[in-house]
Amino acid sequence: MEPWYKIATPRKEVREGRSFNPDEFAIALEQVVAGTAPEDYRDPAQFFARTCFTRALREHAGMVLRRLSGRTDNTSPVLTLITQFGGGKTHTLTTLYHLAKNGDAVAGHNGVADLVREAGVASVPKAKVAVFVGNAWDPQPGRETPWIDIARQLAGDKGVEALGPAAKTTPPGTDSIARVFQAAGAPVLLLFDEVLNFLNRHRGSAESFHAFIQNLTVATTGTTHGAAVISLPRSQVEMT
Repeated sequence: MEPWYKIATPRKEVREGRSFNPDEFAIALEQVVAGTAPEDYRDPAQFFARTCFTRALREHAGMVLRRLSGRTDNTSPVLTLITQFGGGKTHTLTTLYHLAKNGDAVAGHNGVADLVREAGVASVPKAKVAVFVGNAWDPQPGRETPWIDIARQLAGDKGVEALGPAAKTTPPGTDSIARVFQAAGAPVLLLFDEVLNFLNRHRGSAESFHAFIQNLTVATTGTTHGAAVISLPRSQVEMT
């Protein structure tokens, strides 16, 4: 049997005896979206080159690819990712972000062709993507509530208008959310990370946020070209 280091090439830091930067092993999805994450996560080619496509990752990606392609068989409109800390929730969300944001532009990257084949779709569907990261999100002018922020990401000012005048204080109903999806003019993908962190920091918004997520689930179920993926921690420690 050959030594492991002849079969799997160690990372450059290991070969050169340098220490690791811990930031490289913890993806911050909001930084990926903003373009400030390390290049290994920000650049789709490098990200996919370093991604191990586990069975769970392939299954989740396959369901989302089918939904965004307009297929509703063997899939679900709303997926929840529940693992222990470090279990790959944010890596899965980042995979979905790069796929939907770039469409067929990432078709030639490592592992993507196999994902498309296993999903049974013709190509990587490009979509409008909205990202909510609870430990990074705070109200700002123009994104006073999570649903206003998401609507703006999907469809700009038209998306916010579709929510109606009460959106700054009241969570939107299913019809309003459906209008946002229509205003997007493309398949829609909604990615939620660190939701419980947001609720712990904004306890006064818990009921309205819960109502929003419920209505979003119903509205997403009502569209054939949309999906929502929500990550949740398994342990109590990670919830704080």
